[in-house]
Amino acid sequence: MLCQNCNQNEANVRYTQIINGEKKEMFLCEECSRKLGLDNMDLSLPIDFSSFFGDLLGEYENSFMPLLQEPQELRCDKCNMTYSEFMNLGKFGCDNCYNAFSGRIDPILKRLQGSNRYTGRKAQMNEANEHKVSEENKPKQNPKKDKLSKLKAELKQLVAEEKYEEAAKVRDEIKKLEVQE
Repeated sequence: MLCQNCNQNEANVRYTQIINGEKKEMFLCEECSRKLGLDNMDLSLPIDFSSFFGDLLGEYENSFMPLLQEPQELRCDKCNMTYSEFMNLGKFGCDNCYNAFSGRIDPILKRLQGSNRYTGRKAQMNEANEHKVSEENKPKQNPKKDKLSKLKAELKQLVAEEKYEEAAKVRDEIKKLEVQE
């Protein structure tokens, strides 16, 4: 688009003026904008909003406008390490850092490892052995009783699915097994 003032150079300055609700817009080249004095306009506002709000709210600033305050970064009480420093280094500064940052670290550990505490290899092996021992100590069930309970469950399923012919066959098998006992 060409400059609307000289109609020769490429326009690269957009000047908008609103007076009494009437909007006027001009596209000018750098040279014409300098000639018209638009290159050194003072765009600063006469009101300092920070002092305005400070005077207006005074003592209530902390309770009403927490978003305007700078966010305080999580920091360890003992070694003074911040959470962002921990994230950059990848290791804690002291033994208290875990407690200081636990609110942010616990969900990550639970998602990665399934738990936020390390129980140790021996404890994990003991738990596995206890499970194995409890399986071995379980009384062996009678294979006929196992088959009978499976057939009864199958019979219920077939009746629920309204497969009555198949259910009748399973019922007959159950009766045979019960007579054999």
